[in-house]
Amino acid sequence: MTRYEQIAQKAIAARLEGAEEPVTLFTLSCVADTSVRDAGKKRDLYESLYPYENLLPPGWCPKWCSADGCSDSLLYAVPDSWKPGTPAKSLLMGNGALRPV
Repeated sequence: MTRYEQIAQKAIAARLEGAEEPVTLFTLSCVADTSVRDAGKKRDLYESLYPYENLLPPGWCPKWCSADGCSDSLLYAVPDSWKPGTPAKSLLMGNGALRPV
């Protein structure tokens, strides 16, 4: 793992500390990229969203999810303790509960 990946991994872990709801992987990629730019990197850490999955801390995994009433889905980082269908407080799309697709 490169120095920048380690910095990004720590930033993601700090963002997810204490979180109990899924967080979009895009949000975490922004956290990671901001942290590595602050450390001197000129560009984003990765060109695609998928490699950011490898920076998730233990107890978190990536899942495609969709909100009730919404046909679109997004890639989320999901805590192991999360129960599908639990009402989510902060959804980017739709409303109500978030479910894996």
